[in-house]
Amino acid sequence: MQVEHDAKWIKRLTALSKRYFTPTFLGEQYIDAAKPAMYVGNHSIYGIFDSPMLIDYLYNQHKVAIVSLADHSHFYVPVWRNIVKKFGAVDGVKEQVRVLMQQGYSILVFPGGGREVLKRKGEAYQLIWKQRYGFLKLAQEFNYDIIPFAALGGDEIFELGFDANRLIQSQAFQQLLKIAPLDRLLRHGDVIPSLPKNIIPKRIAFYFQFMPPQSLIDIKTTEQLSAFRDQIQQQIYAGLAQLRQQRDADDRFNT
Repeated sequence: MQVEHDAKWIKRLTALSKRYFTPTFLGEQYIDAAKPAMYVGNHSIYGIFDSPMLIDYLYNQHKVAIVSLADHSHFYVPVWRNIVKKFGAVDGVKEQVRVLMQQGYSILVFPGGGREVLKRKGEAYQLIWKQRYGFLKLAQEFNYDIIPFAALGGDEIFELGFDANRLIQSQAFQQLLKIAPLDRLLRHGDVIPSLPKNIIPKRIAFYFQFMPPQSLIDIKTTEQLSAFRDQIQQQIYAGLAQLRQQRDADDRFNT
């Protein structure tokens, strides 16, 4: 399976974001381009700044053959799907991911997917993974380590004006969701976005923290897999807390 990485395109399209958000990357000692791994972390609202910078950092600076698993909806839109593909993104269908892992690509996964991108008021930095375990089972199948990472900054750049919950929780919308085809199309309301007060993002420094690789080699049961997933989540939350401390320290230093 051919992945359409375009190193120059990636660098060019992230150049402005990097100047605007001045990202800091920590934990580079846990990145090993010679050993394929699955990078798993939190997704920021709208997802348009964090993942491109992550891909640029891993692919262009560390030479990691990284493939990002993108939501199906990205590939329905002409032109946009070509941009997404140039970043090495693929439709996150299990069969395709399995082929890529057979070829030795590292995988970038946001288990919260589209729902975590379309955050609502009060959901900043929340992991909305539901009951997803497929990414862990694939990592286990191919003996990939999980490298957790935390991303700070992206959920603070927009102040929400319209909260999607206002529409989704309304009686009229809930009646619409009783129509099965419509409910499937709208993914139970998950695809309804909240809207920002302003379209220009706040200028906030971004921080990324990579954490030590975690092996699934000793995971044998469903209960152990569930506990492992909970452990990864807690590591990401702890990473976010550490990044807040780092940002506060940097702010004091720069004041």
